[in-house]
Amino acid sequence: MMGNKTHSAGWVLASDEGGRAVSRLLVDFQAGLRPRGGVSPLRVRVIDLSIHGFRVESDMDLRVGSDVWLRLPGLEVCHAQVAWTDGYVIGCAFKRPLHPAVLEMVAGSVLCGDDGPSAG
Repeated sequence: MMGNKTHSAGWVLASDEGGRAVSRLLVDFQAGLRPRGGVSPLRVRVIDLSIHGFRVESDMDLRVGSDVWLRLPGLEVCHAQVAWTDGYVIGCAFKRPLHPAVLEMVAGSVLCGDDGPSAG
């Protein structure tokens, strides 16, 4: 059973199915998500983010195991795989975990309402 403990600035300390503590950032921002074979990314609402994955709301019809690419504010696209779906909510695991500093940078930009660092 998963347990959650809310922290300041949108962070939640959650335990995964294995009982390990996982820091998640509760967010609410738009991003682009492109499925394998898709020509361009479609807009999705990102609702939580961690170094290991993310959760989005979307009406995309994705199957567990599908490859997707997420564009986070100020970053290159991140390759992930659909881990589960529940109606309009899709949980994905990054193929390569985000570096904690990258997660902190995204957290700072989305929690402050910025569009992310300039690609400049």
